[in-house]
Formats: sequence, C-alpha cells, structure tokens
Amino acid sequence: MEKNKKEMIYQGTLSLIEENYNFSQIKVGDIAKRANIGKGTIYEYFDSKDEVISQSIAYMIKGWVQNLENILEENGSFQQSYRKILRNLFPMMKKKHQIFMGFMMLSKSSDTSVDSLHQLMEKNNEDIQRKILHLYEKIVDKSLEEGIIKEKPEVFDWYFAVNSSIMCVLIYEDQFANQRVFSRKAAYSQEDIIEKAYNIFVKLLG
Repeated sequence: MEKNKKEMIYQGTLSLIEENYNFSQIKVGDIAKRANIGKGTIYEYFDSKDEVISQSIAYMIKGWVQNLENILEENGSFQQSYRKILRNLFPMMKKKHQIFMGFMMLSKSSDTSVDSLHQLMEKNNEDIQRKILHLYEKIVDKSLEEGIIKEKPEVFDWYFAVNSSIMCVLIYEDQFANQRVFSRKAAYSQEDIIEKAYNIFVKLLG
C-alpha cells in the first residue's frame, strides 16, 4: 500500500511537471489533488515539496532505465534491440528538457529552493548513474555475444562508445530538431539519426 501511494504521488507530481515546468508554482496541495490523496498523506512520506519533486524525477529516470533494460531482454537481435532503445530515447529527451527548464526557471528566480532541490537530486544521482552504467554494460555484453564487437574493451572505452551513440540522439533532439542553434531544420528523420547513432557504437567498438 505504501508503495502504491508513493507511486501515486510520483505520477501526480510528474504530470504537473509535464504541464508546467515552473517548479516554484507547483504546490503540495496541487500534487495531493492530482494524486487523489489527502495533503497530509504526502507529509507521511516526504518532508518537503522539494523532496517530492526530486524523488519523483529520480523515479522517472530509474523507470526509463528499467524500460530500456527490458527492451534488451526481449527476443530479437542486438541491432533490433539497440535501435529500439535509441528510438525510445526521443520522447525521454523531451521530458528531460522539461526538467531542465524547471531548474533553469528556479535558478533565474529569487526562490531559494533551487539549492535544496539540487542537493536532494545529488543524493539520488549516484544510484541513477550506477543503474545507467549497468544498462550500458548489458548493451555491450549483448553486442559481444552476437559478434557485433569481437572483444570487450576497458570500461572507459565501452562507456564512451555507448554514451557517444546516445549523445547523437540528444544533440539532434536538443539542437537540430528544435532549431535552437541551427538556422534551419536538419534534413534528417529520426530513423536517420538512429542509423547514425547505431553506426557510432559499432565503429567505436568494432
């Protein structure tokens, strides 16, 4: 029951962030209403609004990583699995941008909670990074099993390769697709970017 209530709070908080990434405007009462629980119930599990937001974001990111791991465990070749992982990154990047904008708006305002929120996120960061590292290694191990790469390199090398491949999606979504840096939209589809990202992984480790 406790887990279910916490998940209801997380989902309610995340839905508010998706609608309005100004964290300072999100109230505990709004979260309670969205989660369909009493306001007092939130304080049974969390000490502050900042803790609710930070743990909700961590919950979301851990869920993303778990979903990507589940894709690797599906029946299918490495190429099919990895392309599906890359494809699933596009909607994730949009939500990540919402979170980034939330922190930016707090930083530009006089709201002192930005420091508290950053500190709380840092507490969750080590666990998140450990889960990401585990996912990356599973990606490399599957490619090794199928002969996509011939031998497993040092940790830095395979981490760099997977991260560089994923950065291809991030850069496209953040700068090309949304025209934040370049004056005209890049003439690439999402599938073109997935192809490029996959080839980056293979070239760096193959």
